Amino acid sequence: MKIFLRIYFYQPKMLEIVRKKSINLFMGIKMHIGLILTKSPSESGFKTFIDFAQLYISNDQISIYLVGNGIYGARKNYKNQDLETIFKNSRVHVYGNDLNARGIQDGQIKDGLTVFEHYDNLVMDIMENFDQVVSF
Repeated sequence: MKIFLRIYFYQPKMLEIVRKKSINLFMGIKMHIGLILTKSPSESGFKTFIDFAQLYISNDQISIYLVGNGIYGARKNYKNQDLETIFKNSRVHVYGNDLNARGIQDGQIKDGLTVFEHYDNLVMDIMENFDQVVSF
């Protein structure tokens, strides 16, 4: 069973409801969660992403895809302690075409992040490997 969600704005109660439903559905089984971040750090959806990822980080396996404006969080000069903790405990992928479109070189992104060149890789990973997918 796959669960796909799109969260457009910050609603703390919604986040807790989703988490409780996940626990009830999978009864403690470790899940592979896919998070797709399209928001820049200055957008409210970015804060929602941080809050949501923190709900899952200690109990589940998380893969994060940074696409669109979400790639700005991958820059070495962007500092956010919560984001650093999330990245440290997750597999993080950054879309190379979006880096290039914004003039960001591979050397300017944080260490440990994987640059992917084909959007198909994201789609295949979502369809084949994630139990739950949330897009911000």
